[in-house]
Amino acid sequence: MTIADGSTLSRAVPWRVMAKPADGDSVSEVDFLVDGKRLWAENSPPYVFDDDDQLLPPWLLGGGGHVLTAHVQTVNGAAADATAHVTVKARLAANNRLVGTYRRVVTRADQQRVKPYRLPSRGAFGETSPTGRWTLQIKNSGEIVGVDPSGDAANPFIEPYSVSGSAMTLYGPAVWRQPNPQSPNLFCEPETPSDYTWSLSGSTLTIRNTQQACADRDIVFVGRWIRSS
Repeated sequence: MTIADGSTLSRAVPWRVMAKPADGDSVSEVDFLVDGKRLWAENSPPYVFDDDDQLLPPWLLGGGGHVLTAHVQTVNGAAADATAHVTVKARLAANNRLVGTYRRVVTRADQQRVKPYRLPSRGAFGETSPTGRWTLQIKNSGEIVGVDPSGDAANPFIEPYSVSGSAMTLYGPAVWRQPNPQSPNLFCEPETPSDYTWSLSGSTLTIRNTQQACADRDIVFVGRWIRSS
């Protein structure tokens, strides 16, 4: 397991398991548990928490001690656990200035702006992020909940984030926290971490990208947001 027993977690890290059953057996499922609660399951390699290439943002687990367990089950009925007792120490005080609900209208110009790097090699897939009124709820827990113009709040996009000064990093989808992880909301696949800058003037939040990583995420996030609450 890539997270060692006794680790202190303050940054987003990969949580992967390497499993090689003996005697011709094979893995049927790897369950990822936090404090005894199953949060994710993988049935085929690579066995990665929160889908391939994604990270575990430890602050979403809450500060203090936690037990991370990877439970491996095989086709022939064997089972084994890998366990790490970890301590989460994440500093989120700087997030408090950003906390609130914001709205902005995404336009065709936003879609056109990212066309040069909306490429499959950078994770682009499916339809372009839609135009219309988007909502972002920025939480002091280090999580952003986004609702697209359909207004379907029961099926949100969930993005872990961190800030340091005027810098903001988005870490890709927290699929394990979405209401329907089997049909996840993703901007890109894979959706890699990316850096942004932010500034707040009155009720206006301005987000700018410093990298061109995930075009469909940038269509939505990059621009001026107005705080409504």
